[in-house]
Amino acid sequence: MAHLYFINPQAITKYQSLKMKPSLLLSILLFNSVAVLAQTSFKGRVTDAENNRPIPYVSIGIINKADGTVSNIEGEFKLDLIAGVNDSDTLRISSIGYQSRVFLVGELTRKFKEGALNVALLKTVTELKPVAVNAKHATVKILGYPTTSKLLGVGFGTNSIGSQGGIKLAVKQQNTNIESLSFFIIQNSFESLTFRVNVYQMTDGRPGDNILTGNVIFKVEGKQTGKITVDLTPYDIYVDKDVLIALEWIEAKPAASGTLDVAAVVFGSTYFRQASQYYWKKKGTGLGLSVKINY
Repeated sequence: MAHLYFINPQAITKYQSLKMKPSLLLSILLFNSVAVLAQTSFKGRVTDAENNRPIPYVSIGIINKADGTVSNIEGEFKLDLIAGVNDSDTLRISSIGYQSRVFLVGELTRKFKEGALNVALLKTVTELKPVAVNAKHATVKILGYPTTSKLLGVGFGTNSIGSQGGIKLAVKQQNTNIESLSFFIIQNSFESLTFRVNVYQMTDGRPGDNILTGNVIFKVEGKQTGKITVDLTPYDIYVDKDVLIALEWIEAKPAASGTLDVAAVVFGSTYFRQASQYYWKKKGTGLGLSVKINY
């Protein structure tokens, strides 16, 4: 689960100098606290229905509950059900480019008694919208929160697989191209990290469907810190309306321990999704993501 916290005592002084309300400060600090009690575990593999090949990095979770995970590069997954999940809850398995499948937890429990789950997904057919581009008059801008401050951070731990954090981009022009995504890593104790970039259409002020037609995956190797920039030009991401651009944590090595701290800003807002099929929450602090756009 993503958690927001101060990683430098000077940050508290900075907040106090801004005369921040005590209740707001308390809410930020408490966001780090989570209690998880595993009851049942599901293990399985997700494959392509046409060729039986594994589908990597599939989102798996209980709809609208903070209980989910992401399959590994071989399509394999393990999901520990937390307290409060019952047989009538629905588990959804979804992946970009494939039709989602849903199961009742009780149904899966009965199937699991027969062995590991093998779930096959059918591919979807997506028609791409034609885009006319005039490079002669392109305007380039930076949107988001381009911070490199080490005073305030958003932390991810090993139990955060499947969680997401993102920021809303106010899109003013048609055919706006998202060229790149940047963020700043303050601390990183992992040998290898894997992220997915997601872009969601904003609908009635909330994140809606993912508009991407393929996975945008990138890795951070060797305990790397500092500014990370992801080139998005090969993916031809064009938007006409407000969107949410998000980082999804999908794999970490070693998996047993470690933390990652990403720079954040005092003002602004961030949308968090604690698990792969959970609902979005909005927090009043800005995750330090920024994008370069042109139109």
